Amino acid sequence: MDITNGDVAATQQHHDATKRSDHDDSSSNQNQSIHDDDVSVSSIIALSELDPPPSRSEILRDKWLESLSGKIHFWVGVTVMALIIIDGAFFFFLLVGAQNMCTPRTNCNPRNWWYNFSIQFLNVLFTYLATVSLPWRLSNTAHLFNGSGKHNRRSSDAGLDLYGRPTEKIWYHISQSRRRIIVFFLILNSLTQYANQATRIIYYSFELQNVFPGTLWTNLFFMLSMMCAAVAGVLQIHAEMGLRKVHPERFPPTLFETLGEYLTKVRNIRRRTREEGGDEEEPTRDGDVEEDRRKLERGRSFFVRNINSFFSNVEPSLGLWGL
Repeated sequence: MDITNGDVAATQQHHDATKRSDHDDSSSNQNQSIHDDDVSVSSIIALSELDPPPSRSEILRDKWLESLSGKIHFWVGVTVMALIIIDGAFFFFLLVGAQNMCTPRTNCNPRNWWYNFSIQFLNVLFTYLATVSLPWRLSNTAHLFNGSGKHNRRSSDAGLDLYGRPTEKIWYHISQSRRRIIVFFLILNSLTQYANQATRIIYYSFELQNVFPGTLWTNLFFMLSMMCAAVAGVLQIHAEMGLRKVHPERFPPTLFETLGEYLTKVRNIRRRTREEGGDEEEPTRDGDVEEDRRKLERGRSFFVRNINSFFSNVEPSLGLWGL
C-alpha cells in the first residue's frame, strides 16, 4: 500500500489508459476516464508536511496495513474465499442429506464425521478472514470515531483518507455515517466469529455440537457472525455502486463492467472481420486486418490497465474483508 502516492498513481493510471485507447472507442469509454482535475498531485499532502505530524501509532498502523497489501496476501485471500464456497457447498449438501455415504442420510457415519469436519474447516476459514481484516477494520473504526473539533486529529469526512488528505479511494467517499455503520457491523462480525470459533473448540465433535447446550452456542454465534457480515457487505456494496453510478467519470469501472466492455469490443471486431471476409466483391484488405489487430491489442492493454486501476482504487474496500 503506497500511503503517499497511491491515490495519484491510481488516478493517473486510469486516465492514461483512457487517453491511449483508440479514437473509435473513446466515446464508449469517456465515462470511465479519470479527469486530471479530480485529484491533482499538489492536493496530496506528504506525510512530512502533515499537521500534526504522524504519530507513532499512525506509523505503526501504516506498516501494519502495508504488510497486508502484497500480492501473496491477496491471492491467499482469494484462495480462502474459493475454499469457503467449496466447503460451504459440501456442508450444505451434508446438512440436507444429499449424500450416498450412509443412511439415514442426515444422521449416520461417516456422514456425521464429514459434516463436523466441514463446519470446523469453514469456521477456521472465517476466523482467518476475520483476523487478517481486523487491522483495516480497527484503523477505520479509530478514524471514524476519534471525536470532533479539537479532539479530531484527522478528519474523516467523505473524500479524506486516514490522514485526512484528499483521496480517490472509493471507500473514503462513502458518507461518514454510512462508513461508521459498516465498520460497526464488521467489528461485530470479527467478535462474534471469535466467539463462534471458541464454541467450535469447546464443542469439537459432532456429538457435542448436536445436543444442548452445544446446539445453542454454536448456531447462535454462527448466525450472528453471518448476519453482521451480510449487513456490512450489503451496505458497502450498495454505497459503492451508488458512487460509481453518480460519478462514472471519477471511479474506475468494476471488473464485470471492464470485462463486459472488452468482450463486446472483441466480438464487434471479429464479427466485422467475418462479414468483410465473406464478401467476395470486397475482400478484407491487409490494412484492415492490421488495424483490427492493433485495436485488439489496445483493447487488451486498456483492459489490463483498468483492472489494475480498479484494484488500486478499492484497496481499502477489499482490506476490510481480508483481501
